[in-house]
Amino acid sequence: MVTGSTRTAPVHFMSWAGIVMAVLAGVLGLYGAMHAEKHLAGSPLREARGSSGLPAQPGPWYERLWVRGETSVFGARVDAKVLALTERSKFANYSLHVVAYVFPFWLGLAAALTGGWAMKAVQQSDGKYVGNTLAVFSMLIGGLAAVLAGCMMVSLYLWPRLPSLYTT
Repeated sequence: MVTGSTRTAPVHFMSWAGIVMAVLAGVLGLYGAMHAEKHLAGSPLREARGSSGLPAQPGPWYERLWVRGETSVFGARVDAKVLALTERSKFANYSLHVVAYVFPFWLGLAAALTGGWAMKAVQQSDGKYVGNTLAVFSMLIGGLAAVLAGCMMVSLYLWPRLPSLYTT
């Protein structure tokens, strides 16, 4: 009986790069799709909601605890502070647009492509490298982030400029 370590092949670096890019793109894409409208001054989604777009008062104990911690650390609610910053500064407003919509699109696309190239490299390495699972998930998550951010860009930047025949 042979005893020793059962060392597996190393994970290909492109698999790691792809999954890191994909997770970052996914987090930023979800932020842009679900939360950025509260932070952007002049956002069409925020303006359409009017006063109903304001953050609700916390209900359960864990939300109250979160708000108490948030106000003790930052002095006020983070949503209100970021909104005030984007109202004051055009640079901050445009930067948040880039971070919430443009960057996740391109980063998700790069993650999906990197995952595909990593899959090809792992398959052609004849067992020298592993990382198929990371490559597949970087393609899936990166593709989802790119589609999510792309849909948000179309709905925020392209849709308002279409003729009324298409929007009614």
